[in-house]
Amino acid sequence: MRVAALDLGSNTSLLLVAEVEGGQLKRALHDETTITRLGQGVHADRKFHPEALKRMDDCLSAYSKKIKELNCERIIAVATSAARDVQNGNELIEMGKRYGIPIHIISGDREAELTFRGAICDRINTSGIAVVDVGGGSTEVISQHFGKPVGSSVDVGSVRLSELFVKSDPISDTELASVREYATMAFARANLPSDVRELVAVAGTPTTLAALDRKIEFKEELIHGYPMSLAKIEDWISKLSKMTIAERSALPGMQPKRADVIVPGSMILSCAIRALGKTEITVSTRGVRYGVALAWDQF
Repeated sequence: MRVAALDLGSNTSLLLVAEVEGGQLKRALHDETTITRLGQGVHADRKFHPEALKRMDDCLSAYSKKIKELNCERIIAVATSAARDVQNGNELIEMGKRYGIPIHIISGDREAELTFRGAICDRINTSGIAVVDVGGGSTEVISQHFGKPVGSSVDVGSVRLSELFVKSDPISDTELASVREYATMAFARANLPSDVRELVAVAGTPTTLAALDRKIEFKEELIHGYPMSLAKIEDWISKLSKMTIAERSALPGMQPKRADVIVPGSMILSCAIRALGKTEITVSTRGVRYGVALAWDQF
């Protein structure tokens, strides 16, 4: 089965086209990421911003052409945190219909299940693994309980905290401290797993940090599985927070459209690692879209 799996997140929208057989992903044919910033203004207004909807319209238009070009037999799109928080989610669903892309607004629990399954789909031993997914609107922490993924959704995301606290460029020490305090408190209130053997981190924040650390443009084979210590992540936070957005944008490995939210995202990741009592993460380039592709027959 050739499946097009789309993950429409608060900051990025991703398209994976893959061959799936017998519950296993046999081959990824196309994997693309577009920063659509769907969560723009959502925390304050609880509505999709017109600019965000325009960016999403452009993205779905391009993705629909690629889906047709690759002759996909099944198309599934899921929308996550931002879509759950708005009052006009029907506008996104109707937009998908215009392009022949059925969009499902999924619950936090469903998102956690798909994230976990996708992030560890290449692992044999999954016991003791917790997955951290730093999104634009929220951060999911997922582990297994009696073989079933169990997640906690924490209302801290790179776009959300940028809009709440970051007003200057470069980020001021006071603003950075506010992001840290807010994220630390949010994780302290969350129901997080204990006895974690390994932390796997997915989504744009950890993959960007890995690319920066390796001083390379994104290449899945060089980023997937890359280990990063908490100390190294916090060193990057210190360096990046002292730079302007333009200076961050020019760094090897930085997506220019992520430069304005990378510091809050990295701080959220740091706070999550500390809250889970670990000192290192393993970066995964996989996540929700892989989980969606594997669960294509459940939609």
